[in-house]
Amino acid sequence: MFVFKGISSDDMEVVLKEDDSLLGRAAQKFSQIDIDGGNEPYFEELGYAVVEKTMELQVLNLEKMDLVLSWLNGVGILEYNNRITTARFYEEIVPQRSASIEILSVPFIRAPFWNKKNDEFVQATNSITNSGTIFSEPIIKLKRKNADKVDITINDVRFSYTFNNEEYVEIDCEKGKVTYENLNRNRQIEMDYKYPTLNVGENKIITHLGDAEIFIKRKDRWL
Repeated sequence: MFVFKGISSDDMEVVLKEDDSLLGRAAQKFSQIDIDGGNEPYFEELGYAVVEKTMELQVLNLEKMDLVLSWLNGVGILEYNNRITTARFYEEIVPQRSASIEILSVPFIRAPFWNKKNDEFVQATNSITNSGTIFSEPIIKLKRKNADKVDITINDVRFSYTFNNEEYVEIDCEKGKVTYENLNRNRQIEMDYKYPTLNVGENKIITHLGDAEIFIKRKDRWL
């Protein structure tokens, strides 16, 4: 069973013929530069590409065909095996009859990574563990206590934040957004060009200044 846009395949009365059609590892993007006089080219890694797949579905209730075709349309959150990703259904879908059932071959594009479905903030002090299989770009929540400023290093990234009457602040390391109650607070953070990432396994946290409590969400990520 899978869920798209909050609606399950069971509710839509369709059956995924092969579960692994949702899986697969994303390809790494790279550029290759051949060096004159050298035997080995130079490679620059450029992140991960989207995954393009096709799922085969059996439609058990033909009266729901229109609903199924409308459901698998556009962009939304795809849930599978207690993990979530973003999926896009853009291409044409043409039903094909096989014996007494209708088969749908459904092309789709999904984001390269999976995150935990039921994800909550976890308090961290000296370290935090990424239990996934690839680096993650977490959401960091700093909860104010007494000091107005906090200065923290996570792995190789050091940053500081100055509170201005906020009870807390959330730092979305993937989107590069710093917010309090959905209000922008990017001007109050000081850091270099990159936000913290969490490597697979244990990640070190150092508090240089301040006493804010640290909570981390979206710490685990899978290919």
